[in-house]
Amino acid sequence: LAVLLFPVTYSLSPVFAASANLSLSPATGTFNKGCNFSIDIKVDTGGAQTDGTDSILIYDQTRFTATAVRSGTIYSDYPGNIIDTANGKVTVSGLASVTSPFSGAGTLATIDFTVLETAPAGATKVRFDFDPADKAKTTDSNVVERGTIADILSFVSDGNYTVGSGSCTISPTPTPTGIGGSSFGKGGPITTPSAAPKKTIDDFTGNGTKGGIETPTLVLGATGLFLTILGILGAAFL
Repeated sequence: LAVLLFPVTYSLSPVFAASANLSLSPATGTFNKGCNFSIDIKVDTGGAQTDGTDSILIYDQTRFTATAVRSGTIYSDYPGNIIDTANGKVTVSGLASVTSPFSGAGTLATIDFTVLETAPAGATKVRFDFDPADKAKTTDSNVVERGTIADILSFVSDGNYTVGSGSCTISPTPTPTGIGGSSFGKGGPITTPSAAPKKTIDDFTGNGTKGGIETPTLVLGATGLFLTILGILGAAFL
């Protein structure tokens, strides 16, 4: 009886199919006209080993233009990276080696974009070309399981972005100006005028030039007062 029940029990056990997904990072953001930004294509195989991944992104070419595809490192080869600016499409294909399938989560590729100067402000999407109802379709995004060659891509997460009306240029912070005309932070030190040197008797001549002796006014005044006092005293004794 136990021998008969085992096949029945086994046949009723659920079979869990592998489930992979694709997403974008960042998934949201605001990017102003003329600015550059980048989006990572993330893949999670759901624990399954994969032979490769095809990702097809579609964007609004009246707002963005894709400028470069930078391949990730989760696959050994990227034979099909294509930018179609006329149709607003970016295709990335990663292929595993015979001995090293990819399993887990990682970055498939990074796409560099520029916001057009003529881009209309407002909300827009960068979305995956993906048909979940047709697993046999090979012209959309897919994740291929090793051994079965089945498309195990179950769902995708698109990106929702906004074209802003501001500028992507950040004005530099004004640089303080040092005393004496030197600019702080531009290679020149702040200069402070030194205190005027004290004048001594030996520093001056009668015409104000160095090298001779000019008696300061205070000394002359004191000398004259002393002589005046002596004159008064002398007159008193006469």
